[in-house]
Amino acid sequence: MEEIKKQILKLCHDFKVDCLYWDHSRLTHEENSIRNYPAPWIYKTNEILKLIGAKVVVEIGSTRFPLTQKCIDYYNDSYRLKPCDAPPCCQDGHSTYFWANEGYETYTVDIDERCVKNIHDQYEGHLRVPVPENLKIHIPQDGIQFLKDFKKPIDFLYLDGWNVGEHRFAEYHLEAFMAAQDKLAPLHLISVDDCDFKTSEGGKDKLLTPYLLENNYVKVLWGRQNVFLKI
Repeated sequence: MEEIKKQILKLCHDFKVDCLYWDHSRLTHEENSIRNYPAPWIYKTNEILKLIGAKVVVEIGSTRFPLTQKCIDYYNDSYRLKPCDAPPCCQDGHSTYFWANEGYETYTVDIDERCVKNIHDQYEGHLRVPVPENLKIHIPQDGIQFLKDFKKPIDFLYLDGWNVGEHRFAEYHLEAFMAAQDKLAPLHLISVDDCDFKTSEGGKDKLLTPYLLENNYVKVLWGRQNVFLKI
């Protein structure tokens, strides 16, 4: 396990993506369009998950927009390309597709039932393939309650629920981690999206990042998304 951790740290050392930080309360539509897109972080996270032999992925906060082949092309070359080269829908990240596409047993959870249509549209409409059997859709469902009831070991917990600015958004992300804590595999990753806000309100990780750092996690990637490895 220690050797795998060293390989992960080396892999992350090579991650060089400049990240801009924003004032969420004053974020304009134009600024949101040039924010760092999640693709480079998702791509690198998938590389790490392969190293640790991940099998079970749970994401809280499902994809909001169906992806197209252009989105996949951008994802595969996202280290080189700029946000302006990406389709606007890729600001969403399309994480549900990219976790499932790697073959992980992927559980996607969201309170918004419209996400079900988005998932089916991207597979059956844009890509013209069936929804894969390894993608387990739990929509609509509360993320914290889902994690409390979940029975399997979790190799990767991806937290992208409760939008910044919503009531108790930071508290809910911390509560989601706490609900999953006793289900996490011995070697696992935690990732949080929308961490690129510099104001006192902070990002989705405002409370979770300090807690993880105090409890022997190492932040291996940071910027648009913060990714943590337990040491």
